[in-house]
Amino acid sequence: MDGALFAFAMSLVSIQTVLPIFVRDMGGGNVAVGLIPVVYILGFNFPQWFIAGYAQRQTRLRPLLLRTALGQRLPWLLLAAATYTVVGNVGSETAIAVFFILLALAAIGGSLNLPVWFDLIAFLTPVRRRGRLFGYRTILGALLGLAGGGVVTFVLQRYAFPDGYALLFLLCFAVMMVSYGCLMCLRENRPADQAPGSGKERVRLSPLKILRTAGNYRNYLVADALQTSASAGIAFYAVDATAKFSLPSAYAGIFTIIMMVGSITGSALFGFLADRHGHKLNLLVVAAATVAGSVAALVAPGIEVYAIAFVTASLTISLAMISRLPFLAEISPEAERPSRVAIASMLTSPFVLTGLGAGWVASWYGFAPVFIAAGGIALATFFWLLFMVEEPRAGTAATGEAAG
Repeated sequence: MDGALFAFAMSLVSIQTVLPIFVRDMGGGNVAVGLIPVVYILGFNFPQWFIAGYAQRQTRLRPLLLRTALGQRLPWLLLAAATYTVVGNVGSETAIAVFFILLALAAIGGSLNLPVWFDLIAFLTPVRRRGRLFGYRTILGALLGLAGGGVVTFVLQRYAFPDGYALLFLLCFAVMMVSYGCLMCLRENRPADQAPGSGKERVRLSPLKILRTAGNYRNYLVADALQTSASAGIAFYAVDATAKFSLPSAYAGIFTIIMMVGSITGSALFGFLADRHGHKLNLLVVAAATVAGSVAALVAPGIEVYAIAFVTASLTISLAMISRLPFLAEISPEAERPSRVAIASMLTSPFVLTGLGAGWVASWYGFAPVFIAAGGIALATFFWLLFMVEEPRAGTAATGEAAG
């Protein structure tokens, strides 16, 4: 319920559909639009390493989880207040700068929360139920996201800029606080000798040592970095579609609804398949979907065909949510799990900087080269995953890399 409600909240301020149009309406160009995923992904991933070791020393994770989760939510309230009071009353450059500062705070708050949250969820959930848990979570979140898309369309049609966006940020914060109530209901219920900080064997190893000894993990990080680079094109779908087909800003809600429908369909199937056949299958679909979305954005003669790009974007995002962290958990010994998750985020998240380059290219040459490059990188991701990354459940992963 926490995950589904949090997904509902994020559908109201979707990074793929709502925020790009918000930045454009503030006067931002393609580089500013490309900066959105850069700021959010870097902020959400890079600081995780600094809390992973601290989390491993705690005898109970729930108190730390509740503190970091609150810090993850408060910046959205600040964004609502800043949008209502600042945007429209200052120059566009100042307004955009304030927006990105607060977006970075929201992302950093999520980064400090993630290792704690995932380590607790991994403890509470058996290996062969994680795919379904994350699948159900994504499906329910997408169902709520359908309503979120309708709310976005209604609000942006009814309220003038920037009040409509301020209201969306406020609603986002309100829903997140309801999800926080669900987190408060979690119960750790583990013996003292199973607590994260109870044993010396649960230590934070250096990134270099892990990378040197864990071949399958290292190969997976290459694929993760490539997919992060390929996903940069998704940020431009909404801006490209509204400009190409002369659509109003309220279409951000329609795009969100399309993505939610795709997420529901994909999550229902692939959460089950991940539990039966492993999470590598989903990661292959993520790469293939990114290729298909790039092609659709390139050749679509109308918004009906362009909608395919939003469907594939939803698969890219939702299946990564279902399988990225569980796959990391399965190729990581329990004692190293928080460290390996944090290292993966720290090392692969900088590749989101390709979004800045994509924004610069789009400003000078249009969106076509961006989508061509994204599709090519995603194709490379697919083949690297296929031939270089081993499925841990097949029993062929290096000794010690698969979870017990």
